[in-house]
Amino acid sequence: MEIKEKKEKSRGLFELYDLLDSVVLSAVCVLVIFTLVFRIFVVSGNSMYPTLKDGERLIVSDLFYEPEQGDIICFYNEFKDEVLIKRVIATEGQTVDITDDYRVFVDGKELPEDYIGDIDTHRLSTQMPYTVEKDRVFVMGDNRGDSMDSRDTRVGTVHKNDILGKLVLRLFPRTGTVK
Repeated sequence: MEIKEKKEKSRGLFELYDLLDSVVLSAVCVLVIFTLVFRIFVVSGNSMYPTLKDGERLIVSDLFYEPEQGDIICFYNEFKDEVLIKRVIATEGQTVDITDDYRVFVDGKELPEDYIGDIDTHRLSTQMPYTVEKDRVFVMGDNRGDSMDSRDTRVGTVHKNDILGKLVLRLFPRTGTVK
């Protein structure tokens, strides 16, 4: 009888150990995936309205990422000492020009910007036309009247090394830290 009880007790401990092993392995896998492949950010502010709203949760990834015009990216900004989210308007070597009536041209072609919110009232401190330097991107918020972006020399163009990732998926709203 004692041997049977010891076997059942051992089996119970083995099953508990097996369960604990599975939970720890799963947690490590999730941690690795969300550290190396995906990151979660939360929109804070209205600089990307109406495309992104304050409080929306975003999944971004920088795995094999090379910036392209139109991408929405998260990046670290040293001047504001925070993560910002903006749209890539131009990549290295392209020339951006913004007219007095706030139309945006890249390499002489007007951007069809059906995604923008507020009409621009932002004063430019970046001299136009502007040619984007090597390994950098020119970014702007979709809510042009309420966005500190590459048009302002305090933000300037974004170095590729400061890009934390491209928007891959919007999850759900509320709670905040990306502007």
